Formats: sequence, structure tokens, C-alpha cells
Amino acid sequence: MRITFSQLLLVLLMTGITYSKPTSAQGVLNKKISLSVQNKTLSDVLTLMAKANQVEFVYNQDVITATDRISVNFANKNLKEVLDQLLTQYHISYQLFKDKVILIDAHPAESSSIGTAGITSVAGVEITGKVIDEKNETLIGVSVTIKGTTKGTITDVNGNFKLTVASVNEDILVFKYIGYATLEIPATGKLPLTIKMTADSKSLNEVIVVGYGTKKKSDLTGSIASLSADEIVKSKAPNAQEAIQGRLPGVDVKRSSGKPGSDMTVEIRGVNSIYGNTQPLYVVDGIPVSSINDINPSDIERMDVLKDASSTAIFGSRGANGVVIVTTKKGTRGQTKINYDGYVGVVNAYNLPRVMTGPEFVSYAREFYSTLGASVTPQVNYTDAQIFSPTELSNIASGNYTNWVNLIKQNGIQTNHNLSITGGDEKTTYFMSTGYQDYQGAVKVEDTKKYTLKVGMDKTVNNWFKVGASMYGTYADYNLGSGEVFRSAYRLRPTGSAYNADGSNRFFAYETEAQITNPLFDLENDLRVTQYVRVLPNIYTELNLVKGLSFRSSFTPDITFQRAGTYSDQFSKIGAGTKPSSATNSSNHIFNYTFDNLLVYNKIINDNNKFDLTAGTSLNYYQTDNNLISVSGLPYRSLWYNVSSATAVTINGTTIQPTTTVSSGYTKQTVSSFFFRGNYTFKNRYLLTVTGRADGNSIFADGHKWGFFPSAALGWIASNEDFIKNISAINFLKFKFSYGRSGNAAVNSLYFSPYVTQSAVTTSFYDFNGATANGSGVSALANTNLTWEKTAEYNAGLELNVLKNRIGLTFDYYNKTVEGAITNAQIPAANGFPTVVANVGSIRNSGVEIGLNTTNVKSKDFGWTTNINYSHNKNQILDLFGNGANDVGNARFIGQKVRVIYNYKVIGVWQTSEAAQAAVYGQKPGQYKIQDTNNDGKITADDRVVLGSDIPDWFGGITNTFNYKALDLGFTVYTRQGTVQQSTFLDQFMNQDQGRARFGAYQRSYWTATNPSNTWANNALETDATRRTAATYQNSSYTKISNITLGYTLAKTAATKIGLSNLRIYATAYNPFIFTKFIGWDPETADLSSFGLQDFRTRTFILGVNVTL
Repeated sequence: MRITFSQLLLVLLMTGITYSKPTSAQGVLNKKISLSVQNKTLSDVLTLMAKANQVEFVYNQDVITATDRISVNFANKNLKEVLDQLLTQYHISYQLFKDKVILIDAHPAESSSIGTAGITSVAGVEITGKVIDEKNETLIGVSVTIKGTTKGTITDVNGNFKLTVASVNEDILVFKYIGYATLEIPATGKLPLTIKMTADSKSLNEVIVVGYGTKKKSDLTGSIASLSADEIVKSKAPNAQEAIQGRLPGVDVKRSSGKPGSDMTVEIRGVNSIYGNTQPLYVVDGIPVSSINDINPSDIERMDVLKDASSTAIFGSRGANGVVIVTTKKGTRGQTKINYDGYVGVVNAYNLPRVMTGPEFVSYAREFYSTLGASVTPQVNYTDAQIFSPTELSNIASGNYTNWVNLIKQNGIQTNHNLSITGGDEKTTYFMSTGYQDYQGAVKVEDTKKYTLKVGMDKTVNNWFKVGASMYGTYADYNLGSGEVFRSAYRLRPTGSAYNADGSNRFFAYETEAQITNPLFDLENDLRVTQYVRVLPNIYTELNLVKGLSFRSSFTPDITFQRAGTYSDQFSKIGAGTKPSSATNSSNHIFNYTFDNLLVYNKIINDNNKFDLTAGTSLNYYQTDNNLISVSGLPYRSLWYNVSSATAVTINGTTIQPTTTVSSGYTKQTVSSFFFRGNYTFKNRYLLTVTGRADGNSIFADGHKWGFFPSAALGWIASNEDFIKNISAINFLKFKFSYGRSGNAAVNSLYFSPYVTQSAVTTSFYDFNGATANGSGVSALANTNLTWEKTAEYNAGLELNVLKNRIGLTFDYYNKTVEGAITNAQIPAANGFPTVVANVGSIRNSGVEIGLNTTNVKSKDFGWTTNINYSHNKNQILDLFGNGANDVGNARFIGQKVRVIYNYKVIGVWQTSEAAQAAVYGQKPGQYKIQDTNNDGKITADDRVVLGSDIPDWFGGITNTFNYKALDLGFTVYTRQGTVQQSTFLDQFMNQDQGRARFGAYQRSYWTATNPSNTWANNALETDATRRTAATYQNSSYTKISNITLGYTLAKTAATKIGLSNLRIYATAYNPFIFTKFIGWDPETADLSSFGLQDFRTRTFILGVNVTL
């Protein structure tokens, strides 16, 4: 039986805790063996021998490496004779452990091992010793090698080893064993050596950023998930948010737009607000920010996601949706290191929905009009001349069709270059990095460029004073292209023409179309560009006041200067050839800052008692001002740079006067906070965390500005108890429970604006002595009692590491309830307004999160690790108006998810044989059959049902990483299940024929008298918009392979010869495959608008290199 290290550990474990009948070693070796095999490998021979003769062989997979085939014939021979004859030629020795035969590599050219006779040792000094663990138990099969060579051995059943070295003064012994920290020691000392290896508790000793501090993972009482720099960089995600997708339990990530460089939508542990913000709070190096899309993934050291109230309460009113803490890279002590990571890739579109080709559309249009004509009285027979324009008829006759989608589609280029320099000494460390990213989309013209710069320095002046400063800067240039190009390419009939006879672009594709223009014009004439500079500087000081007591003060502005411009030429879809060229020029200035002061005290009273206290204040200031100028009547192609030139323009003999519209805005908000956190540890096994934060927010009225958000958490490291220490399989076991309250008052343009508690006033016009005069009127009532949305959450979980930390499991159950959710409360009409914004709603999210990390194989040359995460969340509305009523008009129902689709359910298509039954409902064959939910014989609004939600029932991911010598291979699979959304594609390109087969269409098998489809109705017969819309709702669940990476790392000795300390070459396929039943471009952007947001689903094939000097 060939086994891996983990199986070996299990064998030894079970041997130690179960009763077995004593068997002498001599009895095993005297067992009679009869075996005859031909042309088999040594591994096969041993397997057959074990099965046929009830002999159990135990060995590491590296021991049996021979692949040559042999033939053997043993008849009634002792096992000892068989093993001596069979194994000697392979330089394999064996030891007996109870009734098991353990095979040991004893190759004479590389090692000398106990129990191997007749092997000549290499000249030198023989080193002997024994390897034990923390409990002084022997470790079997530990790899012992001489550093920098291939010479080595493994420990025997007693943990002993013997190895010959060339020099005790120069050679280093390297000890490796799965689940234990690698150990390097000089080949010196009193023989025999006693080597004690400790369990690899790297994950337990990992330092987690918890908000205003750090904590060892083993000492955490809250629920926190983390992603390391290596995982972020290897994902090759274009932004930090996308790097999280599929890797952390409880974190739901999806696209907010199909355009390159767009933000992602992130929701942690469900949707926590009905109308308010559901995105987490982002904190970059202690700075609360609205987005991390501007942070280069290569500059990130780690990302920590705080999920439960115990973890997020330190952020008070902004922690209800979870907190994503981003720690960027800083300087490290040691000699200067220069690192370059760069790649170039090709971006292409895939998973394109099927649309009709030219001949298919011709058949469709003819059938459409034939059915349409037959459905009226008297019947009408439509000719091709009535269905198609002259241009189309000419193209049909010549077979010259246009693939509009191919005209706008391209293979884009994605490239990324990052250069960093770090170094320092005991007093000073520094870090500098610069990055460049260019991401072209699959639609021509679309392009995103980003330039980033990070500089930082930390100076330890003396043993009580430290100071540091850093600056992160981003310049972004988004060329969003036209909002019309994408959908126009799908709308236009394939029977039209993109070019005139002389080869020039044709504005309208055919004579009967005067609205949808040739997208080639919009590629050039309908432009949208956004550019901005964002700067995040930081300066801090740290004082060590007395032993254990330190003070830190930091000031961090967040400054953005943004400008945007749009231009629509006369010859664009917006201009339609009849309107003057128009443009907009806008700017947006954001100035925020955070001023934090922190006092930290750490005290170890004795071996059994230690605690730390944190107390601080935080002042947050937010200011935004913007302006917009919109003009029409530009006399020449000045884009958005010369809006003052607008003038009267004459088009087709008609003079059109210019228009100019100006608007501006300003908002300001401040949040003042006081917070504390205390951690207490007793006997290194009992943990207590208490947290509290008081926030005062300027957006609320007097008397409601302040809120207090407390939490408490308990932890029990059970593995430190004596009765569990004796269970050798368990390396770490911790139980935790927490309860806390957090709030939600994030800035949001709808209900969380800085003036949300004041009456809204809008401009109105009235007659003043025959002249129009401006006035103002109240458009919404004030609610001075409005306050925070408050979330109460409890979390129970465990962390378990077993088999020498080879398997790690995390489990969390949570239940959080939002009270006072902000929504529109209904009020008596006598007030003059039907609703007022109030804290009346209630939501609950409950669910489980599971994380599993395993080291499946780890040997000298090969390793395989797996990370699995699973999240299930139940989201439901508990109350809406405080009276138990539903909000049917906005599709919000008590007991259902916050966001649902509420509409009629299509259960098929009426067939010819069902004509009489269809007539009962006022319908006919070929139309959609709607579910009569209440069985009253008619279809009314009462028959609508909840069809589903875009909020998933569950999601998860699995990442596998393989290492073989210098090669590494990794891939990530992500799945998001249980979602239903409207398909924008079906809504636009199955339903929008406007009663005349106007647009290009989705290629489908639809109902006709001779094709009784029960899926798709006949559009010539199905003219009811409500029923047609109901047919566009789709299961948008999907599973995708988000990343496949193959890398090769040059051996350190070879890299050194060419002046490098590290060289890695890699190839990555990013988002290469998706599996879904959804009909549309991309289930991640299923229901987004076709104007400016939808795009092709893309994949990127990358080739890159990482070099360290």
C-alpha cells in the first residue's frame, strides 16, 4: 500500500489508540510469500503482494520512484528473503513497526540510513541523531538533507537518522516534515543530536489587522477572513475587490458594470439595508475610504475582512456592512531589494449569446409578418418589399450580410508593470513602488489606464519616539466610449449595410431606420472620458510613554480631483444627424480627512494573566463640491474643452439656437468618535474581548446625533486543556462566541445625504403679474427623529487544526438583525405628503460560513494544498412600516429577501390543442401561458408571485495549488447559486421588435403552428408587454473558473549566477470559463442597463515575469 505522509500519520495514530494483537517482528518476516507477476513496476508488485499475502507496507511516495518494469516469481519464500532480493537493487531498506513493514530510501550516492547493510558511506563525518516533537515523541519519516545538495535521508521508526557530511563547520542540516516548521541547524554539536521540531503554527501566529491594532490569529475572538499578498498578486485580478471573489467565506463579490476597470459590488453576510448603502467600509492603512479600486493589487500586503459585530464594533456606525481593511506594503529591514512584476495579456470576448445570422433573420422576419398578417381580419399578405428596405433586399439577393457585433469587437490588450524598492536598517525603513496598468476592453475604443505611486518611510528616532510618513497616489484615465455602441450593434438588422458603395461609413444602415445609427459612427463621435487624481497621504508619530504604554497620532487626508467630459457629435445616435453637437464638462472635488489618536497599553501580569487596552478618538471630515456645464450647438469638434463656443447652428436649412445648462453642488459631513477595546487572556486558553464606540454624526438632528455601539466576545482555546493535549491528532481547537451592535449611516445619495433630516426644497415656477418667476417649494417632509440603522448580531464559531496542522477548519454561525432600517413610512395624506423617511424597517440575515484548508500532499518535490470556502445566508424582511404591511408596489414583502422579482410566472406557451382553455384567459395559441396562482379563471395582479432574487442562496470557492520542484500550478473555481434576474439581453433582443421585427433578435426555437415550442412564444402573436417581460427572468446562477496560473521559478543557485535573487515566469488564464444556464452576455451583470453598463464577458490570457534583485 503506497501512502502519503498524512496516511502515515493516520496509521501511526490509529495504531497508538486502538488495541491490536501483538505480533513479533520475526513472525512477520517468516510469513510465507507466493507471488508471480510479469512486466510490473515495483509499486505494482508491492501492491499485489500486500493484497495476496496480507502484508502491510508503509512508505513515503518519494521512496518508490522506479518506473522500470520487472518480472518476479516467488514460491513459498519467507518475506525476508523476498524483500532482500526485491529491494536491494533499488537501494531500499526496511524496518518493522509492529506488524507493518516501513520502507526507507537508502540510496548509497545520497545517504546512509540505519538498518542498511552493505552500503558504503561517502567519505566525511557521520552525523547521527534523533528527531522528536514538542511532546518528546519520535517523528518517523522526517526528511533530513544537507542544505544546497540532494544528499539526505529520512528518520526511521524510532526517529533516528544517520547522515554523512563533508564538513561539520560548513554544512547545514535541513529537517522537513509535513505539519511542522522547517528547521535548519549546523551539523555540529554533541552526537547523537536531539532535534525538536515544532508544529507549523504559521496560520495560528499570523498577525491579523483588527482595526486600530493587530492580533495573533490564535487569540482572535471575532470572525475575520484574510487574504495574503501572495494570494492577491497570483490572482492577477485587475483590482483588489475582484481578488477577494471566491476566496473568503461570507464575502459576496460581483461586477457592478461590464466595463473595464469598473468597481465591484461587495456584500458581507447579506444585505443589511432596504434602501441604504449595503457596501462594506473600506479602510486603507487606517483611512476610511469609499472604494479601494484605486489601490494597485501589487501594493497590498494583506486584506482582512471583519465580519461579525465583535470585530466591526470598533468602527461603530459604519461597521454594520462589514469592514475590509487593506494594509499596503511598507519598508523592511535589510539590504535594498528591487522587485519587478510585469505582464501582458490578450483580452477577448466569450460566452456571447446566440443572435440570428442574416439568413436566419430573413426567415424570422418573413415568418413574423406571415403570422402577423394571418392573425388579423381580413388577412394581409406581406411582401418582401413591405418587410425589407431596398438596401436590405439588395443585400439579401447578393447574400451580403453584416455582422454588427464583429464590427465593434476587438481583442484588447491588458498590461501591468510594477516596480518596487524596499530596504532599511534598524532605525529607518523605506518603500517605494510605481505601477502602470492599461486595460483595453473587448469593445473598440474602451480603455482604462492607471498610474500609481506609493512612497513611505518609517524612522525610529530612539527607543521612545517613532515617526513615519507615506503617500499613495493614483492617476486614472477612463475612456468609456459610447453608451450606445454596444446595444446598437445588437439592435441593427444583419440585413443592413455598414458601408456605402464608395467604402465610407453609412450613417443609417437601411432606409427604414431613422433612429439606430451605424455604431462605427458612435465609436468616433460619441465619447465619454473620466480622469482623476487621487492622493492618500499619511503622517504619524508614535511615543512609548512607559513600559507597555504607547501613544499614536495620525493624520490622513483623502483628496480627489476629478474631471469628466462627454461629446455627442451631430453624426452620432444622440445627434441622429439632425441635432447640433453637444458636450458636457464636469468636475468633482473631494476632500476628506481622518485624524486619529490612539492610546495602547499591554501588560503581562504573570504566565496566567495578560491583557491589553486600546482607547482613542477619531475625527472624520467629508466635503464634496461639483459642477456641471451642458451645452449644445458646438460649431466644430472641440469635444468638451471649449463649451463656451456654443452658438446657433444651421442643419438642413433649419437654424437651431444653442442651449447651456449649469448646475453645481456642495455637501459636508463630519463624524466624531470615541472608542475603546480591551482584551484579556487567562492561562492562554480563556479569551475575553470588550469593545465600545460612540459616534456623533452631523447628518442627524440634535438629540439623535450620537449612538453607542458595544460588543463582547468570549473565546476558549480548548486545545490548551490537558484533556485535549493528549489527543495527538488535534493541534488547535478554539470555540468563540460574540454579541455586538453596530450601525449604518454611510454617505449615500438617496437616504443618507448630509441633509437627510431636513425638508427637501426644490425650485418651482409661478406667474407673477404675467411674468414667469422662480420660487421654491417643499418636496419632502423633514424627520428630525431620524437616526442610525442599528444592527444586533451574535456569532458562534470554532477553529480546528488537526493532523499536525495539515487540515484546518473554520465554522461560523451568525444571526444579525437590523432595527430601524431607513425606508419611506406611509403617513396620512392630510399632511400633504404620502410618505416620510423614517426608521421603521427591520431585516434579518442568518447563515453559516465554512472554511477548509488542507495540505493534501507535501513531499520533497511535490506539494498540493486546497482552500475551500462555503457561505449560506438567509436574508429576510421582518418589518417594513411598523404595522406588518407589505410594500407591494416596490416588491418588498415580509419574510422575503430585501430584493426580489415579483411578477407573473410563465409556465409555458399555449398550444393549438389548448385554444379553448387559452380563450378563457382571453389568449390564443402561441402566447405565453401565465400561472393562475389563485385559480380564479383570470389573470390579474393577484396572480403575481416572487420569482426569485439577485441575492444568492449560497456561494463558495475552491483553490488548488500544486508545486512540483520549480513548477507551480494553481486554479480557483467560484460558484454563486440560487439567483434569478431579468436578462437585459432577452428584454432588448427578444422583446423589443416593436411589432414589426424591427431589431436583430435572439436565435431561438419559438412557437409556430408547425413548431410547438413550449418555451418561447411567437412575438407576432404575443403582443402583451407584461407577459413578454415575464419571460425574460432567468436563473442567473453560475460556476466559473476564475484563475489558472502556471509558473516556473528559477533555482536560487542559477538565479544568483545571473545577479538575481529570484526569477519567476508565469502564464495565467483569468476568467477563462463559465458554466451557466443564463441567457445573456454575463450572469454577473445580468440585469444592468444596456446603455453604458453592459458589455461582453471577457477572459484574459497573460504571460508575465517576476524578478527580484
